[in-house]
Amino acid sequence: MRTLTHDEARTRAQEHIDRAVAALPVQPTLTLQRDDALECGDPKDRGPRGRYEVGKTYWLDDLPGDRNAEVVDALVEHWTSHDFRVLADHRDAADRFVSVQHSGDAFRMSVTQSIEGDLSLGASSPCIWLDGGVDD
Repeated sequence: MRTLTHDEARTRAQEHIDRAVAALPVQPTLTLQRDDALECGDPKDRGPRGRYEVGKTYWLDDLPGDRNAEVVDALVEHWTSHDFRVLADHRDAADRFVSVQHSGDAFRMSVTQSIEGDLSLGASSPCIWLDGGVDD
């Protein structure tokens, strides 16, 4: 079975991020924090080793800190109305964190609040073959 390629997974992650950011009540400046591919050491899907998770994460800069709860709530509302399933919801914690997975393409997204009160938003692919193919 064919998977997304590395480039296709990067593009899809960015599309998920762009749609989520567009749903926010205030528009942040996106500062790239992470753009990489990490080998799936213990694949969640119990598939073969040698595949990679492709991910992107951004800091959501220039947001008023007193609106973090509103921003996180807007993300959750966007996700739950666009075919994402909530995996973890810790909005009430001092270090807010919400993780979701898309029912169609299995991409995961999360929003995290740092100790300093900064928000980051990320998306990662399911385990893929970087060239989109499979081993025999």
